Amino acid sequence: MFSEKGFSLVEVLVSLTILSVSVIAFSNLFIQADEISSGNNQKLVATNLARMTLDRIQQKPIDYGIKVPIKDVYSNEKCYDLTADACNNLYTTIINNVKYSINVTTSPGDAKEVSANLFPVIVTVSYQLKEKSKDTSVEGYVSYDK
Repeated sequence: MFSEKGFSLVEVLVSLTILSVSVIAFSNLFIQADEISSGNNQKLVATNLARMTLDRIQQKPIDYGIKVPIKDVYSNEKCYDLTADACNNLYTTIINNVKYSINVTTSPGDAKEVSANLFPVIVTVSYQLKEKSKDTSVEGYVSYDK
């Protein structure tokens, strides 16, 4: 027959210990998943910002102070024909409390690109992730009139 004593103190302590270890292991898993998700979100924002910047440069490179087709790097520190405030607004932004810095690298291109009136552009967006600097780049072409 069955005994009606119930569980002993040792059995309860052992089961609570096993349960505690399991909960701690799963909580670390959730913390890591949250950190990875946050990092992926910042990279996605940086990639979309780089694509948007490239699209805007393709429409009007002069709005970004870009002189074509010369090899140069444009950033918050280096703008042509723009005020400091306009340059700062174009090349830096804060999204979700993260500061993103935009660098645009242009080059004259090879003979085929020059004959097609295209010059290569690389837009690089930099941001901080856990005290490490991360970069995301998008490449494309901008057309120009000779």
